[in-house]
Amino acid sequence: MEIIRGPKGQGRRATYPVAAIGNFDGVHRGHQAILKQTVDRAKVQQGTGIVLTFEPHPLKVLAPSLDLKFLMTFEERLHWIERIGVQQVRCMPFTHDFANLTPQEFVQSILHDEIGAKEIFVGDHFVFGKDRKGTVRDLQLMGRDLDFLVHAVEPVRVGDRAISSSRIRECLFEGHVAEAREFLGRPYTLAGRIIPGAHRGKRLGYPTANFRPPQDRVIPRNGIYAVRAELEGHAPPGMLDGVTYIGIQPTMGTHERMVETHLFKPQTELYGRTIRVSFVEWIRPELVFKNPTELVHQMEEDLRKAKAILSEAPFSGIGS
Repeated sequence: MEIIRGPKGQGRRATYPVAAIGNFDGVHRGHQAILKQTVDRAKVQQGTGIVLTFEPHPLKVLAPSLDLKFLMTFEERLHWIERIGVQQVRCMPFTHDFANLTPQEFVQSILHDEIGAKEIFVGDHFVFGKDRKGTVRDLQLMGRDLDFLVHAVEPVRVGDRAISSSRIRECLFEGHVAEAREFLGRPYTLAGRIIPGAHRGKRLGYPTANFRPPQDRVIPRNGIYAVRAELEGHAPPGMLDGVTYIGIQPTMGTHERMVETHLFKPQTELYGRTIRVSFVEWIRPELVFKNPTELVHQMEEDLRKAKAILSEAPFSGIGS
């Protein structure tokens, strides 16, 4: 997949560009519907499936005081976009000057002059341009004048709920990782470099791989989760079943929030390696125990529940 950052001029124009526009944080099932239709249409036209996206996220520029939490890093978004079959990503730097483009200026300078779009796919609530004044209807009318088609894709629903990045964030903050998995089409994932801890888990018979949660990512509610993990350098490559604790270890008097994963299959030499944890299902909230013995008894019950959950959970990927 080709990645083009910033405007490059008409010399980089692709063959029959079919473009999807959006931030696509999470690349959830709603996003996947837009992206797959874009890719499929480009194939029919023997053209190029393109994603037009923005970096940094517009709200970082427009509302810098907001404590934004994302479902993915930019690199992870690119990974999942590529898996769908997109051939090119046009990443526009989002600045105050860019934000001040009127809807007409955005369409003329970016979609028409820069990309040369022949067809465009957006969500049916898509807005664009200065003060978000441009609507899908406006885009369709401009397309008639500038010779491109606009396809508005309806939201994907689970029951009566439309899938959105904000809804997924809410699910994760509440610990509802199974519901988030249904919206995403795959488990929610966090990754980090394993660091030494206080070795309390090892002394209790349950060693853990620990990392500090990334500050700009959505972190699920404190508690215990059944997980699958990928470990850098693990041979053979694959998913390892385990149980993850997110919290501050109140029983032990610790206050730094950590992500701590006990892998059912023992591992050695973990420090410095990257672990990627996929959250399958919530088990229980964070609790305070009277003593370590009471904690161990609960951990044994947590592991039993996690193993039962994972024995029935599919290894799901994008689009599943």
